[in-house]
Amino acid sequence: MRPFRSEFIRIWRPAFYYGGYGVMVFFAALVSVFIYTAAKSGATPPPGKGVGFATVGQIASPGGFLTALSTLSGPAGVVLLAVWAMAVATDYSTGLIRTLVQAYPHRMKLLAGKIAALGTFSLLATTITFLVVVFLARPLARLEGIKVDAWTTDFASHALKGYFDFTVALMVWGLFGLMLAVLTRSAALAIGIGIGYLLVVESLIAIVAPDAKKYLPGGTLTTLVSGGTPGLSWGASLGLVVAYGVIAIVVSLLVFRTRDIVA
Repeated sequence: MRPFRSEFIRIWRPAFYYGGYGVMVFFAALVSVFIYTAAKSGATPPPGKGVGFATVGQIASPGGFLTALSTLSGPAGVVLLAVWAMAVATDYSTGLIRTLVQAYPHRMKLLAGKIAALGTFSLLATTITFLVVVFLARPLARLEGIKVDAWTTDFASHALKGYFDFTVALMVWGLFGLMLAVLTRSAALAIGIGIGYLLVVESLIAIVAPDAKKYLPGGTLTTLVSGGTPGLSWGASLGLVVAYGVIAIVVSLLVFRTRDIVA
């Protein structure tokens, strides 16, 4: 409890909640506006339209009020990856980690407290971002003349499932930031490697081996928020995402426990 309280107090400062919550809310509004204004009639996206595009039919279907989440999960995930990486790596760059370990030598509990604090912070962030998407959906649909009568069909179940998928995916983005920060001890390196791999390297891999992309971390995170695809079911994507998250936690704990900490 003490490590959690200590970490959460240090995380709960303007640089984090403005930089985290504020940016995620901005992306939620921006992506929502883009999705609804770019929607066109038709069953499938027209030629030239890629990831992030949605048709009027898709938006007007049951659960269509969550259409923006799959596109939003990428930029929102990058924000949380950066927040987690900065929260961890800053302790190394300032030398605070050495003081913390000396004052509280139980390293596993110390890192577990940080994970719990960052997880709580991220849960609040994903909840606020999710609510922004939901609240903007109806006015944007009306503005674009999209009928949303079907949204009342199983509204609660669609909302709960969408919230669960979105939250799990973004938590794993944060855990990637944690793992990279523990490995590199540098916020810049952790953020650069994380964004470079998930947003650039995986795209290059997809060019060479298109079928492999859906099994890679970035691909499975997007697939989970999308509710599954014909090539990868929702259940399979959830299993892969959870596995990636567990790997990130285990690697972080092992490295933090065994590596020497110097000033």
